[in-house]
Amino acid sequence: MTNYNREGMCAHTYIVYTAVTMSNFIKLEKQLKAVGNQRRLRILSFLKRNRSATVEEICKTVGIKSQSASQHLRILRNADIVTYSKRGLFVTYRLYLPQKQPIKQVISLL
Repeated sequence: MTNYNREGMCAHTYIVYTAVTMSNFIKLEKQLKAVGNQRRLRILSFLKRNRSATVEEICKTVGIKSQSASQHLRILRNADIVTYSKRGLFVTYRLYLPQKQPIKQVISLL
């Protein structure tokens, strides 16, 4: 006999549904924390206007040191908000598209 919860889901379906939902919440939390910083918002605004940029270009425009920029970009990259490509010694960053809500809304405000 299968047990059902209040939503009419069997126990197995409910566990899978809860795991997926929790996974989404964890990713959303990570993304919101990533955009909850003034310097990272300035980096995102710059990347939105310029489509892509090297760390050096970001540093000059945003007014931060290379080490600081790299740390902020790492956080944005780990949250799937920016992506990068390497060519020799140069690393170029760009916005990861398409973004889902609410990150898409945050970027649209920049």
